Amino acid sequence: MPTRDQVKSLCLECVREYAEQAGLDLRVADDAPLVGPGAVVDSLGLVMVVTGFEAKLNQTFDTQLVLASEAAMSMNKSPFRSVAALTDYAFALLDTSAGTGRS
Repeated sequence: MPTRDQVKSLCLECVREYAEQAGLDLRVADDAPLVGPGAVVDSLGLVMVVTGFEAKLNQTFDTQLVLASEAAMSMNKSPFRSVAALTDYAFALLDTSAGTGRS
């Protein structure tokens, strides 16, 4: 089972990779907003970060997670609002998939 720190590290790596590709100089912290005022990425950046993060999670942990699902979109608090929220959401999905025998 992966640790939250491993998941967070992958998420931060995806944000940094996007920033580098976009020519942005960002210092990204765990509480960095991904949407709304002060967001460290624009809407295209968010899509790129989420899809890249999903791919890294699936490759690293040999799973088949889908982060941008209907369930995620209908949550009261968006799991995409910050690095910490996205990390927690992905970590919970990994925990659930491990509990069902898919890891």
